[in-house]
Amino acid sequence: MIPLPDGFALRPVAGLIALVLAGLAFGGHLAGRRASPYRAVLAAALGMALFLVAVFLVQVPLQGFAYRLVGSSISPFWLGGHPWFVPLALAFLAGLCQETARLLAIVAAGRGLSRASLPLLGAVVGAAVGGIEAAMVLGAVPPTGLHLVSLAVLERIGAVAFHTGAGALIGLGLGRGRTGVAFALALLLHVAIDFFAAALSYGIGGLYLTETITLVVGLGLYLATLLGSRRTLSRPPATFPA
Repeated sequence: MIPLPDGFALRPVAGLIALVLAGLAFGGHLAGRRASPYRAVLAAALGMALFLVAVFLVQVPLQGFAYRLVGSSISPFWLGGHPWFVPLALAFLAGLCQETARLLAIVAAGRGLSRASLPLLGAVVGAAVGGIEAAMVLGAVPPTGLHLVSLAVLERIGAVAFHTGAGALIGLGLGRGRTGVAFALALLLHVAIDFFAAALSYGIGGLYLTETITLVVGLGLYLATLLGSRRTLSRPPATFPA
């Protein structure tokens, strides 16, 4: 079941959706004649659909299986001395499933387009994923305190920026023929963010540290891939796949 936003979450969700739509419009403006509007809509739909499939049909069962396997095969005394192991394993599975879904969405939506348009197409996929994840997360936060609501909204801004930047990064890798490098970097950053989020349950790190890391990494990745994408757009067009 996907949690729907309650009364308190409607405004931040609506604001994030507006930001995502504005980002899609800006991306379409930058792409110019390199991609048609329907392809951007297709990319967003594929991104959201594959994200939901990856999370609920692959990631969650895999994480449950891994958690049971760890509990039955590894000594609790070893785990007690290495509390980072379980959240790291869970974060790795989450990143692997979600980044694979992102890559498949960009590849499927980008067929026949110029390679220069792939970073922007990837950003569209990432923004759509960030938007639907924001609606799910904010809708699940109980309205128990203003500071928690504020932190959740702040963290989602960083998360949406990360998803958008990760999509642009993978699209950039596809456009430059370095898909493996781009995928590995997106996966590494994804695991780092999810590790600190999962580690909260094990007493590692802290809430403010986790939100700060998400915001800094998300915005940093988004800005870095935006610069790289602009360089790719200035190159002569070539069709994907070559």
